[in-house]
Amino acid sequence: MKKTMKDTSEKRASYTKQEVKDQAYNILEVWKANREFRMQDAKFEDFDKVYAEFDELLKKIEARSRELKELKTDREKLAAKLSLLNTRARSGMCGYFGPQSPEFAHVKVRLSKNKAIRAAQKAATAESELPPTPTAPETTNPQP
Repeated sequence: MKKTMKDTSEKRASYTKQEVKDQAYNILEVWKANREFRMQDAKFEDFDKVYAEFDELLKKIEARSRELKELKTDREKLAAKLSLLNTRARSGMCGYFGPQSPEFAHVKVRLSKNKAIRAAQKAATAESELPPTPTAPETTNPQP
């Protein structure tokens, strides 16, 4: 059967996964207590089977999410180590090959054009709490 735009059987619900699971659990509890309840196209066993599959899938996703989080943590640690080694290697190559060498130019960090570059700031003048120094008294030069 061809699916149409009005077919809602596979449309994404506006509920969270946990809300769907909780609601299905509550329905199963009521249905277990009232086995005379019937639906035209689904049996209790069908509903229970789909719920179990959904619950198992959520558990797999949670387990893989934990694995992924651990992998990302390991990645961040290694990226920090590698970044430090990169900096040291670039500095060493600058000293060994020279700052104008093609070898150093090949490994030099290139700033992307999207990054904002801070403008050079004026040097701050230190303010003193002392009173200003007095100016020398003016002397008149006698002319002969």
